[in-house]
Amino acid sequence: MSHRNNHHNNNNQDDYVDVDDYDSASGYALQQRMTPQQQRQEERRRNAEANGAAAAAAGSGASPWLNKQKKKSSKWKTIAWSVLVILILAVAGVLAWYFAVYKKNNANGGSNNSSNNGNTVNSGTPAAGPTVVGPNGTVLPNTNYPLKKVFYGMAYVPLGAQLPGCYNTQQSVDDELALLVQTTARVRLYGTDCKVLEYVLNSIVRKKLDLKVVVGIWIDKDNTTYTRQMGDFFKVMETNSWDNLLGVSVGNEVLFDKYQSEAFLIAAIAEVKAKVVALGHKDLPVFSSDLESSNTYPLTSNEDRAGVNLHPFFSGIPIEQAADWYWKYLKEIVTPKVNANRTTPIDIWITEVGWPTFPASAAQQGSVPSIPNLQTFLDTWLCEANKNGMPYYYFEFFDAPWKIWPGSAVEGFWGLMTIDKKLKVKLPDCLI
Repeated sequence: MSHRNNHHNNNNQDDYVDVDDYDSASGYALQQRMTPQQQRQEERRRNAEANGAAAAAAGSGASPWLNKQKKKSSKWKTIAWSVLVILILAVAGVLAWYFAVYKKNNANGGSNNSSNNGNTVNSGTPAAGPTVVGPNGTVLPNTNYPLKKVFYGMAYVPLGAQLPGCYNTQQSVDDELALLVQTTARVRLYGTDCKVLEYVLNSIVRKKLDLKVVVGIWIDKDNTTYTRQMGDFFKVMETNSWDNLLGVSVGNEVLFDKYQSEAFLIAAIAEVKAKVVALGHKDLPVFSSDLESSNTYPLTSNEDRAGVNLHPFFSGIPIEQAADWYWKYLKEIVTPKVNANRTTPIDIWITEVGWPTFPASAAQQGSVPSIPNLQTFLDTWLCEANKNGMPYYYFEFFDAPWKIWPGSAVEGFWGLMTIDKKLKVKLPDCLI
C-alpha cells in the first residue's frame, strides 16, 4: 500500500509516538501485514476520489498467518504464535504509554498546562513556531491557545472509556466536558459502554452545561453489543431529560466496515425509533452514520437523517485544496448519492469531518497528517462551514491512542487536543 511506503522527510509529527515503532512489527510483505485499520484507511481514500466511485472492497481483515494457522503443520503454527506475541506486545506497549500519560494528567488535576507550558525543549531554550520538538523527537503543539466556541458540534469519546478497563470516571468526564463546552454546544457520542452516556448527561445537569447530545449506540459483529447498548440507552433515559438529546445515531460505519448487513441495520434503526416514539418523542431523529457510499437507498428511506462521515484527508489532495474539495464533493457526490430514489430530499448531518496530525508517513498521496496542516484546514474550512448552516460534528475532541495498531498510527491522532488536554492549533474567530 503506497502510503505506508511513502515516508516523508519532515518533522510534522505530533504527540508522543515515534512512527518507526509501527513499521517493524512484522517481517511479512506489506500487503500480508495489513491491519484492519490500514485496510479501512485505504478503502476510505479510494472512496473519496473525485470521480465519486464506490469504495474498493476491503480485504477479509485476516492476515496470511491467521489463515495458515488453520493448517495442521506445527511449523506454521509456531510461526503464527510468534507473530501474534509480537503484535500483542506492541499494542500492550502503546496502551501502557497511553494510560501512563492519562493517569499522570489526572494526578495533576487535569491541568491544560505542563510545567514548562510546552514552550521549551530539554535544554530549556524557548522554541519558536506552532510546534516544538519533544524529548523523544516527536513534535508537539508549542503554544497554549485559548478555546473558543466556534464549532457547530464535536465528536467525543472520554479518555479511558474503553472496555474492559473503563478508566473514565464521573469526575474525569466532568473535567473533559468543562473544556469541550468551551468549543461547542453540541456533542456526538459513539456508545454507552463505560457509563459514557450516563456520565455525560449527569455532567450537563449538575454543572448546568450549555450542551445537547447526539446519543451513540454502537454496532459491531457481536450482536450482543447492540442489544446491550440499546438497553443501556433506554435505562439511562428513565432518569434523565429527553430535552438534552438532539438525536440517536444507531451504529457508525456499520456497512462500510461490514459489521452487519443493511437489513440488520435497518431493523435496528426501526427498533430504536419505535421505542423512542412509544415514549413520546416521535420528533427525535434516529439514523445511522456512514460514508456516503453506504448511506444510500434503502437505508435512507428508513432513517430520519443521513449521517455522513466526510474526510478530505482520504481524498489524497494537498491541504491547500482540502476545503474546496470538501464543498465540491458534498455538492456533487454526497448530496445526490444519499438522495437517490427518494421523492423528497433527506436532511444531511456531517457526523465526522477533520484532519489528522500524526504520523507524516501515513500520508494519503498529497494529504499529509501534521499540526500545521490541521491549522490550515481549520483556517480554510471552519468559518465557511459555520456560514453554510449544514450541521456537522468535528472529529474529534481528543486524540485516541487506543486506536493505534502496529503498522498503523494515524487513526489515533485526529484530536483537536492531545490526551494531556493541550489544544494543538489556534482556533479561527468565527463564532458559531
